[in-house]
Amino acid sequence: MSSFDTVETRVLSKGELGEVIRYLREVRQWSQETLAELARTTPRTIQRVEAGAGTSLNTLRSLSTAFEFQDIDALTKPMAIPTEEQLRDAREHFAKKYVLTKALKIKSGRNLARLAAESIGDYIEPAFEPSRDQAVALAELTDYLRDYRECAEFYSSTALLEVFEELQTLLDRLKEQRVTLRYATCPVIRKGTSDQQIEALPIGDVLYLIGFREGDAPEELALPRKMALP
Repeated sequence: MSSFDTVETRVLSKGELGEVIRYLREVRQWSQETLAELARTTPRTIQRVEAGAGTSLNTLRSLSTAFEFQDIDALTKPMAIPTEEQLRDAREHFAKKYVLTKALKIKSGRNLARLAAESIGDYIEPAFEPSRDQAVALAELTDYLRDYRECAEFYSSTALLEVFEELQTLLDRLKEQRVTLRYATCPVIRKGTSDQQIEALPIGDVLYLIGFREGDAPEELALPRKMALP
């Protein structure tokens, strides 16, 4: 049973609505400017709403559209309000499964090649809905990294220089498309077995490489506390 199964439902106050808008924006890794652009309003309006000053029905409907709600009046209807205890339980549940780690910058094609070669797998995704050109550029980078990882140990020193250049070119293309990359690594362990008295041992890292809109990259990423293989 979820800790949110018995939450109170009511219309939000202006202050609560501001907190919800801020949460919905931040969980999407959007800046106030990005939300204002999507909602066809101004950053100042977003600032006022998030500060609890309230806003017009039309603006709330525009915000609902920006968040891609099916019901454009969702922000004006009663919502489920969790208690402090329920929020604490949810935070504890999150902390058991995930850990916040620093979102690191890719310094160069050489840096990215090293990360790929040292990982046993990857998770590469955009944190927003990319345009076709952005999606193509990220897909080409993904394919190149995975192909390189499969045979990285066989590259000569001269061939590696070409890999560094190719990856740098792909990184530059993403930058031109206003996509910012952040990464972190997550250790993978092999489960131990009590009957054979085999301990759980780390076998490598998975590379998490996430694309964000330029200016929207966060300082931290939420990664699984551990990934295990049977």
